Amino acid sequence: MKNITGLLFLILLFLACKNESKKEADTLSTIRPKYETYNYSGFTKEEIYGFHKRIYEGGNWTEYGDLERYYYLNFSEIKEHSRILRSDTPKILTETPRDDVKNFNTSKDLKKGGGLSLNDYVQQVEVNGLIIIHKGKIVFEGYPRMFPTDLHINMLITQVFVSTSIAILEDSNLIDTNQPIDYYFDALKGSGWEGVPVIDILSMSSGIDRVPLETYEVSFDPIKDLATAKSTKPSGTEYQFSNADAMVLTLLVEKISGLTFRDFVEQQIWKKIGAESSALLGINTNGTSISYADGMSTTLRDLARFGLAFTPSGRKSANPIISDAHLSKIRDVNPNLKMKSRHSDEIIYSSYQWGAVYDDGDFYKGAHGGQGLYVSPSKDLVIAFYGTSNTDRQRNQLDVISRQLSKSGLFDLE
Repeated sequence: MKNITGLLFLILLFLACKNESKKEADTLSTIRPKYETYNYSGFTKEEIYGFHKRIYEGGNWTEYGDLERYYYLNFSEIKEHSRILRSDTPKILTETPRDDVKNFNTSKDLKKGGGLSLNDYVQQVEVNGLIIIHKGKIVFEGYPRMFPTDLHINMLITQVFVSTSIAILEDSNLIDTNQPIDYYFDALKGSGWEGVPVIDILSMSSGIDRVPLETYEVSFDPIKDLATAKSTKPSGTEYQFSNADAMVLTLLVEKISGLTFRDFVEQQIWKKIGAESSALLGINTNGTSISYADGMSTTLRDLARFGLAFTPSGRKSANPIISDAHLSKIRDVNPNLKMKSRHSDEIIYSSYQWGAVYDDGDFYKGAHGGQGLYVSPSKDLVIAFYGTSNTDRQRNQLDVISRQLSKSGLFDLE
C-alpha cells in the first residue's frame, strides 16, 4: 500500500510540475515585440535559387529590386566576410510604441508617398526596415521587407564606424588628427597624401582623387598602392567623397591599435554598445577589411544601438564610448565644407565621415540603396533604416523624413 501511495504521489507531483511549466510557457509565448511586420514572408525557394543562379552566371547584383535586396540581406552567402561577435550582455531596448509617430504625416512634396502616414509610407515605398528610438526607448519599429533578425548590409554607414574608431584612439592620445597622414605612414611621403591632415580625411576633404578599388582589394601592400593616388585640390577646401579616405583611415586604426579593424570594432564598439547579434564585415581577397564600400551587415536594432551611443540615453555610463570631445569635434565643422542640402534650403557640413551635420547639431550618414542613420543628441533621438532601390532606381526618402521628424516637435525634450 505504501508503494502505491508513493507512486500516486510521484505521478501527481509530475503532473503538477508539467502543468506549471506549461503555464509558464503559455505566459511567455504571449509576450511579443511590438514592431510591425506587415506579414512579410521572405523569399521563396524558387526566388533564392534564381538569384544565386544569376549571380553565379555573372549577373550584377546592382540590378536593383529584389535581386539587390536579396544581396543586402544575404551578404554572407555571396561575398567573403569575417564575423564581429556580439556582446555577452546585450543592451535591452524597451518598447513604447507611439501612435503619434506611427501616424506622422510625411511631407507632400516627396517624390513618392508624400502625405502618407509614416506607417503607410514604409509599406508602400522602398523601405526594408525602420526603427526610431527616443530617450532610449523604441517608439516605432517596422519590417515591411525583411525579418527583424536579418543582417542587412550597411554600405557606407560603416565609414562612421571607422571615424568612431579613430576618435576612440584620439581620446586615448594615440592619434593626433592635426598631424598629416604621412606622419603615420612613411610610404605616403612624396605622394598626393603628403601634408594632408588626418582631420581633413575625416571630413571627406582630403583632395585625393578616387582610387581604383580593384587595385586595393588584391594588393598585399595597400598603403603602397594608395600612395599612387593623385591630389586634385588642396585638402580642407572642398567636400569630395572618396572611398580612399575611409581606406587610409581604416589602415591607420589597424596600425595604431595593433589590431585588425574587425577586432578593434568588436572590442571597442560592438561589445560595448551591447550588440544583440554578431555582425559581418566584408573582407577583400587580401584579407583587408571592406570598411569603405560593402562594409558591415547588422540587424537594424544593433545599428540603432550604435546610434544610441551618441545620445544622452546611450552615454549614461561612467566611460561612454562616445566622449564629450568626440561629439564636440563632430559639430566643430570646417566652414569650407558648407553645402546646401539637396532636399531643402538647409546648410549641411561633412565631419568625421558623417555626410550631413546640421546647424542644430544633428548628424546623418546615408548609403547606397536607401540605408541611413540619423542622430539628434539634443533630442535624444535615433532613426535607423534600411532600403533597396526599385528597378527604376527609385529609393526611399527616409533621410528627408528623418529630418522632418526631428524638427516636428514630437521629440522635443521637456
